[in-house]
Amino acid sequence: MTDGVEIEPEDALEVAQRALARVSELEERLDETEAENAELKERLTVLELRYDDLDGGRSYDDLDRNGRVGRVREHAFERATEGHGHATLDYNDVMWSVFDGEPSADYCYKLMRLAADATGFTFRDPDGKGKELRVNADAARQGVSFSSANKTAQEGGR
Repeated sequence: MTDGVEIEPEDALEVAQRALARVSELEERLDETEAENAELKERLTVLELRYDDLDGGRSYDDLDRNGRVGRVREHAFERATEGHGHATLDYNDVMWSVFDGEPSADYCYKLMRLAADATGFTFRDPDGKGKELRVNADAARQGVSFSSANKTAQEGGR
C-alpha cells in the first residue's frame, strides 16, 4: 500500500520530456548569452585599446600592454590602407617603426601575437622566414576594431 498518488509511467515520461525540453531551452539561451558576452568582451577590449592609444604622442613607457598592442594594430592597419589593402610587419617594423627601438625582439613578438587576436590580423611563423603579423584591411574593417562606426568623426568615422 502507498499513501501517495500513483503515477502512471506515461505521466512520468511526459514530465521528464518537458523537463528535458526546458533544459534544452536553457542551454540554448546560455550559448546565446556566452556568444553575446564574447562579443561584448571583444568590443570592450577594442574600446580600451582605442582609448589607450587616442593620444598618439604618448611615449612607449607611458603605454600599458593594451596600449602597445593597439599601437601595433593601428600601425599595421595604416600600412595596409596606404598600400594594397594588405600589410606584413616583422619584429623590426614593430621595434623601429612603431616604438623607436624601445622593446626587445621577444616583446615585439609577444605584441605581434596579441595584435593578431583581432579580426583581419594573423600571426604567422612560416618555415625559413621570420615571424610576421599580417593584416587584411578589408577583413579588419569587418571587426569592431576598425569599423567606421567605432571611430569618431575626427578619425573618419560616422
